[in-house]
Amino acid sequence: MALLTPGDIRALLAEHGLRPARALGQNFLADPNTARRIARLANVEPGDRVLEIGAGLGSLTLALLEQDARVVALERDRKLHPVLEQVVADEGDVRIVIGDGLDIDFDSLLVDGRWRCVSNLPYNVATPIVVRLLEEVPLVASLLVMVQREVGDRLVAAPGSSAYGAVSVRVAYYAHAKVVGMVPRTVFVPAPKVDSALVELVRRETPP
Repeated sequence: MALLTPGDIRALLAEHGLRPARALGQNFLADPNTARRIARLANVEPGDRVLEIGAGLGSLTLALLEQDARVVALERDRKLHPVLEQVVADEGDVRIVIGDGLDIDFDSLLVDGRWRCVSNLPYNVATPIVVRLLEEVPLVASLLVMVQREVGDRLVAAPGSSAYGAVSVRVAYYAHAKVVGMVPRTVFVPAPKVDSALVELVRRETPP
């Protein structure tokens, strides 16, 4: 399965007459090695149910399908729908859904069973989406999310650290969280102004 390169991303955008929307935080992952690394760090195995929020053009989606996961790819931007369908066509078990991770009805979207969330989250909504999944969607047992580095620091911060705050408390109540890797800005099209962190969150069986 061929994953998307920077040239592929630019060609797809040109073919469909699209430009990345800054207001939607669209920085498309354009490095196959990074996409595969994320799927590997998320411990995705064949048959796993995976929720991907912010599927974009399908860079990470392809890496998840390469692992034979069953993917629900959620994307807010309707303009990207035909591109995403083109990219993942005949590549595996994937359902594309147009919707917003901040308000979509996850109870209807996700069937019974254990789910993983593996996502390159838009920077401007990453924190509320993570908190919502932890608080409202118990079917999601683990998350591996790519977020702005500073956001990652807040999600995993321990008491007494400079990044510690209300979000850190809420996350720690529901999950064990840690940074498992860093991602340079150079692997995106267009490149953001900040580097990214890969944060793993594993839901506690019983909150403290």
